[in-house]
Amino acid sequence: MSCFSCPRRRLVPERDLRLFTREELESATSGFSAAALLGRGSHGSVFLASFDNGSLLAAAKLPTPQSFASNEIAVLSSLPQSPFLVNIIGRVAETSAAGEHISITEFMPGGSLYELIHPSFPGPPPNFRLRLRVALRAAEALASIHALQPPVLHRDIKPSNILLDAGGHARLTDFGLAVRGLPSEAFPAGTMGYLDPAYVSPGDLSVKTDVYSFGVVLLELISGRRAIDVEYSPASVVKWSAGLVAAGKFDELWDPRGGGPGCAAEELAALGVVLVAARCVGAVPEGRPAMDEVVRSLRSAGLIAGYSAERRFWWIPARIRRVANVAAERWRDGG
Repeated sequence: MSCFSCPRRRLVPERDLRLFTREELESATSGFSAAALLGRGSHGSVFLASFDNGSLLAAAKLPTPQSFASNEIAVLSSLPQSPFLVNIIGRVAETSAAGEHISITEFMPGGSLYELIHPSFPGPPPNFRLRLRVALRAAEALASIHALQPPVLHRDIKPSNILLDAGGHARLTDFGLAVRGLPSEAFPAGTMGYLDPAYVSPGDLSVKTDVYSFGVVLLELISGRRAIDVEYSPASVVKWSAGLVAAGKFDELWDPRGGGPGCAAEELAALGVVLVAARCVGAVPEGRPAMDEVVRSLRSAGLIAGYSAERRFWWIPARIRRVANVAAERWRDGG
């Protein structure tokens, strides 16, 4: 039974996290070397950490204000362990002299959805079925935290905050801006291009704020263009796609590199995805679908396209695969 048909789950008390020493992390990341760097986000850098027991984890250095780092750890440690999240494993007890915090999470070898849509290396673009499969899993992930009691609002949904595990399943990460419930002091925050234009004061915050951001991600996923791209007119993917939908020019929405629908069934499924995305980015929050409805719509699109949402795939960027191989050799050689 999926989480969408189950009773709403309550947040758990903040669980105890494993405490790592800074020396352990220095050793596991080769001194936070460039070779171990997995990526840089809006709030810090993430490194591959390989330990003597053969485990691979991700260590995030957060040189951001303490509130962001503390908030992410507090929110993640209050959430049940979930296959929809990049779960937190532990943290470094002490803060560095520079004020850096380090949190340790599961390692996601598939990289980010951003890398899938906008790869920095040559190769064929993801096909339509892969895009739809990732979209569905990401929708399920967001719906799972909205279904908690009280709901958790991510407030920074974007492709770089959706990671892929070894089976290609999407998981949410970066909870630095997340809130539990609807706190009165939650002033607008997020990333330009994904931030709900209706969210202008704390009282405007709702689960539909995340729904808007997810709609932008859907449009980015099917079109292959960035949320804000000055090479297009209009620069906003929301306004650009709205004009094409209004004109019935659906064929112009697909990624020009390839990866659009390849048969009649996929064309029908793709139309369903576009319509869901259009509802998600609607100007009136009350008119947007809840995430569990988005999940149902994407599942229906998957059935129309004729594939199983449970099918596994292996998409691991060459750079990340290389880093993982270096780490594996390191354990075999005894560090």
